[in-house]
Amino acid sequence: MLALSAHAISALQAPAVVEPAVWVLLGTVPLLVIISRALRVVGEDERLVVCRLGRVARVRGPGLVLLWPGLEREVRVSLRLVCLDLFCPEAVTRDGVSVRIKATAVAATTDPVRFVMTTEGPMTATALVAEGVLRRQIAERELADLPTMITHGCAEMADRISDMTGRWGVQVALLDITDIHVPLRGELLAWAQAQAGMQRERYPRG
Repeated sequence: MLALSAHAISALQAPAVVEPAVWVLLGTVPLLVIISRALRVVGEDERLVVCRLGRVARVRGPGLVLLWPGLEREVRVSLRLVCLDLFCPEAVTRDGVSVRIKATAVAATTDPVRFVMTTEGPMTATALVAEGVLRRQIAERELADLPTMITHGCAEMADRISDMTGRWGVQVALLDITDIHVPLRGELLAWAQAQAGMQRERYPRG
């Protein structure tokens, strides 16, 4: 009788013991979900631009970053070098010869906030700017001066491009002209004849 009474008492006390554990579990699971949504891991080669209620609040990383769910959103910005393929199908030299230019630009993000806030495609815009600078540089030189531009003018062009793309948080570290193709057209033949005439004037036959 005593054993039965003890069993009955323990059975009555069991719900009282289980009920707090259930409440703890119900309170812990949502907390863990909120924490998992609030934590971000940022790598060494990237930064996190945090916007709060539509405004840029901070830049975080690398490491573990805590956000306020519902109030803050993040934009990941890579700091890795990006290779941009440049192509100018119709560039005209100062002496009127059409050439085709292929080049490669190496760009990197230097200001994550400007990179996020200024334009949707900063690297695409950087490629367009670089192609425009190439065309203008070709237009300022004669055909015979293009080899010198390839050798000594690339660093200067990279600086000019960076001056224009800095407002987007992008800097061009390197510009390399890989190919200059001169199509055989009428202007090229006229250029060759003009060069031949200059040579005859310079070195007349005795």
